Amino acid sequence: MTLLELTILGIVTEGACHAYNVEKVIKKRGIRERLDIGFSTIYSTLKKMESGGFLESEYAPQEKLPGRRVYSITLKGKQVLCEELKKALSQPQRAPSLFEIGLDFGKFLSHSELKESLSLYDVEIGRLIQLKVREITGLDNKDALKRALLSRPLALWRAERKWIRELMSLL
Repeated sequence: MTLLELTILGIVTEGACHAYNVEKVIKKRGIRERLDIGFSTIYSTLKKMESGGFLESEYAPQEKLPGRRVYSITLKGKQVLCEELKKALSQPQRAPSLFEIGLDFGKFLSHSELKESLSLYDVEIGRLIQLKVREITGLDNKDALKRALLSRPLALWRAERKWIRELMSLL
């Protein structure tokens, strides 16, 4: 199951909805920070998941507007969602990194170009840290999973910033 499929399955599990509702949830939760999702991809993924038996839909007419297809999760979809979530939360993952490709071939840059690029990276990580701290500061403390979702990248960026500064001191 792809990350997009898993995301959509999770959203539909929270309550039956149509494609535009899925889009609103993705936008509201900042899911695009973690996953590249196009609006048209949502429609095709919903249809694919329905044909795979993970979702079912029914046509809901609207007054003075075109009708909408409302999706809900099937038993098979719920089972697969739970299996995939257990796997996602129990296994460390490592995302492909353009930055690591840059490090691998950084020897082709001059020393000053390399240091300048790494300094810009450090500045950008600092900006991301500030934004995330502001976002976490305004969060309701009762929602531990939401706090974890926001604090994880913060912890990773802080560690990355420490690491990048150590690297730059060695250059």
